[in-house]
Amino acid sequence: MKRLITVEEHYNSKAVNEKIRTIYEQYGTEEEKKSIRTPGDPAQGVDELGAERIAYMDAHGIDAQIVSYASGLPATMEPEYSVELCRDVNNEMAEKAAAYPGRFYLFAHLPLGDGKEAARELERCVKELGFVGAMLSGHYHDLPYDDEHYFPIFEKAQELDVPIYLHPGIVSPVITDRYYKGNWDPRTTALLSRFGVGWHYDVGMQVLRMMFAGVFDRLPQLKIMIGHWGELVSFYMYRTDEIPQEITGLKKKISDYFKENIYVNPSGMLYEEQFRYCLETFGADHITWGEDYPYRKKETIRSFLENFNLTEEEKEKIAHGNVEKLLRI
Repeated sequence: MKRLITVEEHYNSKAVNEKIRTIYEQYGTEEEKKSIRTPGDPAQGVDELGAERIAYMDAHGIDAQIVSYASGLPATMEPEYSVELCRDVNNEMAEKAAAYPGRFYLFAHLPLGDGKEAARELERCVKELGFVGAMLSGHYHDLPYDDEHYFPIFEKAQELDVPIYLHPGIVSPVITDRYYKGNWDPRTTALLSRFGVGWHYDVGMQVLRMMFAGVFDRLPQLKIMIGHWGELVSFYMYRTDEIPQEITGLKKKISDYFKENIYVNPSGMLYEEQFRYCLETFGADHITWGEDYPYRKKETIRSFLENFNLTEEEKEKIAHGNVEKLLRI
């Protein structure tokens, strides 16, 4: 393959984490104050965006990473804090990435508590800082993404012709209590509600809700990126087509929105069966490649794709061509 670009790679800021710690110490709830015992992210390498990461990429045949902010904070904090903190995040990432031209491209971190302010920050990041889209990780006050509160973000993304990446965030405690708690170790509950299945059903349902709420009818050119081979619900796209359009009032079948507006990647889940399914349903034009660095570091991130039974044209599209076209890089 000529190039490999991975799209779901993460960074976290020590400086912003310290600002959040200070805010929580002064104004936070008891739960928030408890959370600051270990603010930030323990994953090794997540707070580095420079030579060490470049060395890893070179060793594994990765030409460029699309980097996003790793935490749901500060995006989901109250706007009085979130707006400034998100600007800090984006400015810091832009400054660090600028030292390595062509190796890092960036997704903006947006203050989700104020949809209009988030749209303004997205525009600033794209037009002034050269960002290539945005990533949403989590919800403001558990509001789903089809809520009108977020519509300015998606509207601005279509206007700017940049994608929005929907990434898993913490699942609502109400949902965790109902679906993931049981007669087992509480640690099992925590993991089941996260990477076990909870994160993926949550993102998948957000995508479905956006479809049924008519977001893609209102914004037909909106491009949404999701990981983990389509976040589970894509495997039921044809089943959801059986809900009659005379009931939904939608202009298209659900499978049409998946195939036209959604782009998927493995997020480091290098599973052959899921890859084949996505190839057959989404087609090679709507698949990109992602490792989920540094949470998943796959020695085979390049060779898995190189050795898969694909045409050379399909490999080049998935490895770099689709994301270059989608992000205009």
